[in-house]
Amino acid sequence: MKKNFPMFVFSCMTAVVLLICIYRSLPQEDAAGGTPEIADAVSGAENVQTDVAWETSVTADVTLGMALTADAAAEAEKTDAALAVDATPETKETETETAWETEIARTTKAEWENETEWDETRRVALTFDDGPHPVYTVKLLDGLAERGVQATFFVIGENIPGNEEIIVRMNQEGHLIGNHTYDHVKITDLSVEEACEQVEKTSALVKEITGKDTEYVRPPFGSWRKDLECSFEMIPVLWDVDPLDWTTCNVSDVVRRVLEAVEPDDIILLHDYYESSVDAALLIVDALTEQGYTFVTVDELILE
Repeated sequence: MKKNFPMFVFSCMTAVVLLICIYRSLPQEDAAGGTPEIADAVSGAENVQTDVAWETSVTADVTLGMALTADAAAEAEKTDAALAVDATPETKETETETAWETEIARTTKAEWENETEWDETRRVALTFDDGPHPVYTVKLLDGLAERGVQATFFVIGENIPGNEEIIVRMNQEGHLIGNHTYDHVKITDLSVEEACEQVEKTSALVKEITGKDTEYVRPPFGSWRKDLECSFEMIPVLWDVDPLDWTTCNVSDVVRRVLEAVEPDDIILLHDYYESSVDAALLIVDALTEQGYTFVTVDELILE
């Protein structure tokens, strides 16, 4: 027995090793307890379930998203409706403000029209010295005729010969013809006889053409003699606004000077012997007409 014991042990060990090898050659179970094939199948099933679950989740999310979108749309509609309701007072307020502004505009327009109506009662007299000029006076008469305006012309006697037709036209178109002496002399430097001769000669020329004496006299330089008693009644006429148009050819300056100084019932002094003065006069007429002024001859201001 003792001699066979090593062989017995060896045989046992060989058997163990063999059993171990056989065991290892058999299919092994994984940690879950199944074989590799079963494990793979299980794993695939789990993956499929996972995919299905994911797709189901996505579908659910999409459905939920659509539901949310629909809810959002519905909520948006509610919000818009609420805003519309809220906006209604504002809209009404805006409409009220617009109506108010329109009413204010109408009121302002009405006031402006009333003011313009009132302004049209304001009068001003345009007067022109030193004519008639064969070109510039005609140009002035044309412009005044286009505007329906009458003015007063204080003529110089020595300028009448050769321009009789201009005097005729002045008279026919309703302008007042006044006297500015015969030679444009300073009345106060003359004797009574000389002074009367100056105005009488000019008046005689005008009367010969129009049949009327020149009752209104514009003394040159504004110098008049109160003791002057000639063959006809004379009323001296001075001025309120003198832009000194004869000192400049700048039309704009003349217009500005007049418009800055003029007031109702003023007499404006200009000269129809200069083209720039004529151009300025027509611009002044346009500007004052827009301001509501009407134009009259000096007799209308003096006699009323």
